[in-house]
Amino acid sequence: MQSNAVRKGRPLRRGDVIGLLAPASPASPTDVESVVRYLERLGYRVELSPQLSSTYLGYLAGSDEQRLQELHRFFADPRIAAIFCLRGGYGSIRLLANLDYRLIARHPKLLVGFSDITALQAALWQRAHLVTISAPIPGNQPIAPDREAWFWQLLTSPTAPGELPDLLQPLSPLPSSTVRGRILCGTLSLWSALCGTPFFPKTDGALFITEDVGEPPYRVDRMLTQLLLSGALAQVSAIIFGAFTQPGETRLPNPSWESVLRDFAERAQLPCLHGLSYGHIPQHWALPFGVQARIRRGGFLALDEAATEQPS
Repeated sequence: MQSNAVRKGRPLRRGDVIGLLAPASPASPTDVESVVRYLERLGYRVELSPQLSSTYLGYLAGSDEQRLQELHRFFADPRIAAIFCLRGGYGSIRLLANLDYRLIARHPKLLVGFSDITALQAALWQRAHLVTISAPIPGNQPIAPDREAWFWQLLTSPTAPGELPDLLQPLSPLPSSTVRGRILCGTLSLWSALCGTPFFPKTDGALFITEDVGEPPYRVDRMLTQLLLSGALAQVSAIIFGAFTQPGETRLPNPSWESVLRDFAERAQLPCLHGLSYGHIPQHWALPFGVQARIRRGGFLALDEAATEQPS
């Protein structure tokens, strides 16, 4: 199914049930325990998927059918107010063809996840126009107080969150007017994997924000070039680069990330900026996938739409 109606979960309240799920790779029991303690300390109740620490093929948290069943169950269950995907890894892309997008559209709720969960978030936006939160789950890793406050503001407030403090640096000339668009965000390797599939969202007028980890510069260059050649980025309002970290070993030279991204900006002839603290980094800013935002002339990203809404 496809629909142009934007769907959002309601704001979270203390006492709500948060469902912990693993749509891709399994979560360690230690991480599960840490996140449960963290959420309960904040006043939330927790529903655990029995598949959280299961393994299939060694790298999946259960078979595709098992993970789909749990995802559908969590969306359909009226007791569960939000779904937290405990880790990425690999596997969410395997679920996309068989997801019940009509069921999800009938029961919109917050879904939070990062990294491999990009594939799931992109498909949920493309097929159900569901706003999701692109962020690691707090509780099993350190998080700065301002990032933590921002995360919970996105999940609990029905008002637009406002401006992020990161000053974005242009890699190419920007329009004289304010650049606006819906945020489409996530890990570059997942965007590359979705390219050419029916689950890659329409990017016309979007603020396309991406990052990655463990990829050497030449592979980032290759993935960006693939998106460019496919036409997937032809009509974006702007591209914002987050953090590219832990490039890994390669026999090829490792130029600076800025030089690689600046070269891409010149080839793409699109407005491109970098410097957003978004990625596989401790100082990560959570981003709502699908909300309206703008880049102010000064170089700051302002979110003009809430990630949640009160039910009518």
